[in-house]
Amino acid sequence: MRKFLTDPYHGVFEQEEGVARGFTRLVGPGRGRFGEVDVLTRRVMFAVAVVVVGGRAQASDAAGEEPPPTPRETYESIVVGRRVPETAFESDRSVSVVGERDIEDASPRTVPEALYESVGVFVQQTNHGGGSPIVRGLIGPQVLLMVDGVRLNNSVYRTGPVQYLNLLEPTLIGRVEVLRGPGSVLYGSDAMGGVILVMPIEPREPRPDGGMAGGGALTTRFASADLGRTVHGHADFATRAARGLGGISFKWLSDLRGGSGVGAQRFSGYDQWSSFAGLEFRVTEGALKGSSVSAKYLYSYIQDAGRTDQLAKAGSLIVYDNEDHLAWLRIKVPVASIRTEFTATGSFQGFFERSDQWQMAGDLETRLGVTRDELTARTLGMDVMGTTSLLGRRLKFQYGGMWYRDWVEANRARKVGEAAWSPTAEGPYPDASTYNNDGVFLHAAGEPVRTESGHTLRLEAGYRLHGMSGHAPASGGLAEVEFSHLGHVFQAGVQYAYLERVTVAATFSQGFRAPNLQEAIHLGDAGKSFHVPNPDLGPERCDTVEVLSRLRLSWLDVSVAGYVSFLRDLIKREGTLWNGLGQVAGKQVERNANGSGGLLWGIESGVSAVVGLGLSARAHVTYTWGEEHVPGKADVPLTRIPPLFGWAGVRWDIPAGEGPRAFVESFVRWAAKQDRLSPEDLKDPRIPEGGTPGWWTLNLRASARFSDRYRTGLAIENLFNRKYRYHGSGLWAPGLNVVATLDMDI
Repeated sequence: MRKFLTDPYHGVFEQEEGVARGFTRLVGPGRGRFGEVDVLTRRVMFAVAVVVVGGRAQASDAAGEEPPPTPRETYESIVVGRRVPETAFESDRSVSVVGERDIEDASPRTVPEALYESVGVFVQQTNHGGGSPIVRGLIGPQVLLMVDGVRLNNSVYRTGPVQYLNLLEPTLIGRVEVLRGPGSVLYGSDAMGGVILVMPIEPREPRPDGGMAGGGALTTRFASADLGRTVHGHADFATRAARGLGGISFKWLSDLRGGSGVGAQRFSGYDQWSSFAGLEFRVTEGALKGSSVSAKYLYSYIQDAGRTDQLAKAGSLIVYDNEDHLAWLRIKVPVASIRTEFTATGSFQGFFERSDQWQMAGDLETRLGVTRDELTARTLGMDVMGTTSLLGRRLKFQYGGMWYRDWVEANRARKVGEAAWSPTAEGPYPDASTYNNDGVFLHAAGEPVRTESGHTLRLEAGYRLHGMSGHAPASGGLAEVEFSHLGHVFQAGVQYAYLERVTVAATFSQGFRAPNLQEAIHLGDAGKSFHVPNPDLGPERCDTVEVLSRLRLSWLDVSVAGYVSFLRDLIKREGTLWNGLGQVAGKQVERNANGSGGLLWGIESGVSAVVGLGLSARAHVTYTWGEEHVPGKADVPLTRIPPLFGWAGVRWDIPAGEGPRAFVESFVRWAAKQDRLSPEDLKDPRIPEGGTPGWWTLNLRASARFSDRYRTGLAIENLFNRKYRYHGSGLWAPGLNVVATLDMDI
């Protein structure tokens, strides 16, 4: 079994589910469920246990000792909201989590697809090898991606949709946390729409007697729509003083078959292999007790991922190879005498991308000439944070800083037919370009009111001073480029909570995204246009006001969040000239520039309920509305705004103590038509004329675990083989798809 046992800033923490003593005797201790439905299952099991162990009086005593769990993951510890552990229910921000068991039950092909069932997250896919989450109307580098607290975003991410979250393999992932809304005070640049924190799998804990524990797991997955095959294996060990894990995954996918009438979509298949290794040492005695040192390494390579959205219109096929090395070292030192904990993380990322843009013959099969861009970005990073608690932990300060530096190399070459490669003088970036991203922050959170009857008033506020700078040497006819910016952002919030039944919060948060190298100095084909540099870019900014409420009863959990975001200095493409020409190779010459603003608002709601006898139900709905304000012109819709979309499902859990655990679930994914399009959307070949049609799919999945070692799963997706696509995506979604999995613990 994969187990998540640590957070990126505070080492080990484990949030046990509340169960009565009689329940524990009957079915064994809790397994630390990280998804929603197992919590529902355990509540039903609790009710059965009450009867078995002695009737109503015993149940009352047991329940008084530890209350039963609730429908949602309200007992789940998360860190993305404040960078310190808290439960999803008590957070004053809109947060959600895809836990270990959620990933196991859904068996997603990619990490972006693991977010399909997450409230407020819409996933756009330009190609089968990609997947770019849209959070509160913002996409690509406007959403910060992190791995175990380390930034994945770098200075060469393209504007708009990016495929880089797909570099993370779900069989090597323990959980995914999502913060919806700006998080720049705590996380810095790019956290405008939100923050997606991906946590790798973790090794088990040592035996209760402190002895060494060890083992491993094998996982296989097969999907019929793309003949996708995944094989994963890992081994781990744990003692009182050390833990370690190593794993590897291989994935092979053929061309994806869409729904009714689509057939196999050419050039959509790809291969991927990934690996992960981690080692942690803990101090268990002495003055430094509780300290730890951990080192981790994550590798992934995606080969021959085709992009075909420009194939029919322009005869252009792009094939990507992406490779990523990410290594990090973390030191954590608690100082109990002053109720303080210090964490320092050093990281290195080696990112490589090769894109081959083929000009195709009229049959759209024969490849003629090709332009190859190769890009390498090496990033060295340091992140430090301290946390100090005062007044009996009713007042908490967080403070720290970060520094990331990129070194970029790039080259471009062309060839026609069987001719040799011919290097060009102009590349996508000048070699030896550099980029700095740094900042310091202070955040305070306190509880000025906390009554014995359960009423609590919480206040929080934060500030960040952030800077960035970029440099590109003269190259290929471009003069030397220097640019830098320094700015600040704020955050404040107030929250009222009554026990763990009701919470209401209002927050103001600012986000920003500094222009990166891709936007400021990139020269060459950018898909829809020919892009030229503009070193005068400034950051784009977002001010958001949000109100959220959560209600939790013994059988029902409801959450609703509404927000308004005011966008400023948006980085948008505008027409310009290059060497006196308005078009290059038939594409409009454009550059990025600040100037427009915008308004985003939306509502996100979710509900889950225990029906009884193992039955549970949950659903969520998200609506986003966006408008761009262009000086001197009429307002237009913002680009890539998702339609009204949602998810609804009913599940039956069949639990038992030491024997099999099984479930059966039926669910519907759906999205309304999106015909409110921006001028960019109207020119985008990924969006059908007249907008993206609405759609819904019926899906079934089931799983059974035999003892603690074997588990098998079966899913039938898009049961009626409907033809549909997510808004803004460059290919049709899978048609009828049978997914089979087999897991074995060693």
